Amino acid sequence: MQLMRLPDVPIEPRDRVFHYSKLRAAAGATILAAIALAAFLFAWFKNAWLAYYVAAVLFFCLLIFQKLVTARFRSSNWLLRMTDHGMFIKFRSYLNQHFNDQDLTVVFLPYSEIRSARLMKQRQELPYRNERNQSTTTTQTRRLLELELAGDSGQLGQALAEERKRVFTKIGYGTGKISTRYHHFPVRLASPSLLRIEWGVVPGIQTILDALTRHTLVQTAGEATQNLTNLEQLSRQEQESRLLELAESGDMIGAITMARRLYSYDLTAAKQFVEELLRSQSVRR
Repeated sequence: MQLMRLPDVPIEPRDRVFHYSKLRAAAGATILAAIALAAFLFAWFKNAWLAYYVAAVLFFCLLIFQKLVTARFRSSNWLLRMTDHGMFIKFRSYLNQHFNDQDLTVVFLPYSEIRSARLMKQRQELPYRNERNQSTTTTQTRRLLELELAGDSGQLGQALAEERKRVFTKIGYGTGKISTRYHHFPVRLASPSLLRIEWGVVPGIQTILDALTRHTLVQTAGEATQNLTNLEQLSRQEQESRLLELAESGDMIGAITMARRLYSYDLTAAKQFVEELLRSQSVRR
């Protein structure tokens, strides 16, 4: 196992690269722009002020969305590179590519240090209110590439914790430092010997599992379900633990919504509470 900076990763034409889809991002932006334009034209011809408002909101969303689109067309938009001897895994989110490129954000795993691999389907059951404002549940499903490691992962765990600190450390404006930080962590250590990679990239996860059969044991897919619908019945410590798990999985919005529901926080207080949980966890690690 070797940690390295992104500029030091050797790029070879024969590498098999897994990256976030440019086509999906461009298609989403095009659809959003078309709807916004249609709403504006409708407002223009029908003199409908509500449609003007809708168009303005959509154009504002498009301005935010364009950051995601442009990030996917940069050279840093990759999660994993397979080579003849091992895999380069980039644990810094492609959305945070504007961070210092001198940080250690890539780990090289030789195939000899991967005991096994498998697909893990993780389901989260969350409280939800339908269109009639009735309380019900909704299920979110995530697909993870789970790697069982043979080597010492201590340095990797420290590097992952450092990356989290960069994202969650409070930064003042006007200091010349980064102010835009995305809470996206595609790679985490579930245990010292278990690395989990959130698979939101292309090609699909079955492609890499098929390729790994030549280098290591590929196990049968696993499933796990996490029930987050009855947190009111848990202790405060257990509630915070569940909120932390939800935020660490990448669902910051869900964690903030849950904090508001449990503790009657307003949006700002709930966001600060969840971020403080994550900062505290990073310090402990």
